[in-house]
Amino acid sequence: MIEDIAPHRLNNQFQRRQPDADDWLIAVDGDQVLMSEGARSFPRVAQLRQRLELVYLFEIDGMGVFLTDEPVFLPQTFWVPASMLRHLKPNVLALAGVTALQIAAWRKQRQFCGCCGGAMRDSETERARICKRCGHIEYPTIAPCVITAVIDRQRGRLLVVRNPGRDHLALVAGYVEVAETLEDAVRREVWEEVGLRTGKLTYYGSQPWAFSSSQMAAFVSELQGEAKLRLQKEEIAEAMWLKPQQLPDNPDPLSIGHQMMQQFRQGRL
Repeated sequence: MIEDIAPHRLNNQFQRRQPDADDWLIAVDGDQVLMSEGARSFPRVAQLRQRLELVYLFEIDGMGVFLTDEPVFLPQTFWVPASMLRHLKPNVLALAGVTALQIAAWRKQRQFCGCCGGAMRDSETERARICKRCGHIEYPTIAPCVITAVIDRQRGRLLVVRNPGRDHLALVAGYVEVAETLEDAVRREVWEEVGLRTGKLTYYGSQPWAFSSSQMAAFVSELQGEAKLRLQKEEIAEAMWLKPQQLPDNPDPLSIGHQMMQQFRQGRL
């Protein structure tokens, strides 16, 4: 998955750190990041020939990764859209790039305080934004989501869906509502989106998904009752039951949903 960056090691503990010449510089412009020619790495701080505000993000193998959303002019670099980051190899590039986009978007959305309208500044002790006027603190947005592999054990089938405007297969997923448990969110989303009832739920795992500032909680759910589908057209363009041999091979799934699909295809789910 995208967070599997071994043999590299991520240290996302907040630090007050100044950039070194060899640290990575991730420049962000909207939903794009700047990469060195050939998409093999990000530019280094040493390549800068202008004064910019650099925001510390995290360390990878002890090397600092810094963010800027100011205009950057560097030779032998090019802009990569967020949609292409999923295809970068090794995974450490994709993880660093999309996480930088997530934090950049959050900082832009928190320029002003939602309580009093005052200007926000970066905290000096944690990854947070603080209002200069009233002291209100905002932390990075991480939205809880659930995703579930709905399995019809009796017929040996997995439910897969296509979302509107998307070509790839996916699993039923959605955001957790206020005052709702993860398990109740699974049952509600499956009923709302495809009209199915689920019985036994088994926790599978979790994944940070910076593309939507989400924390995904994955479950395996057993079909209870009829397998007839009733689609919520606003959310689901198509849904179908597939046998393991009907699922496409995906040897390098980045998302936890696609990992579960591969596990079912291989008879492990």
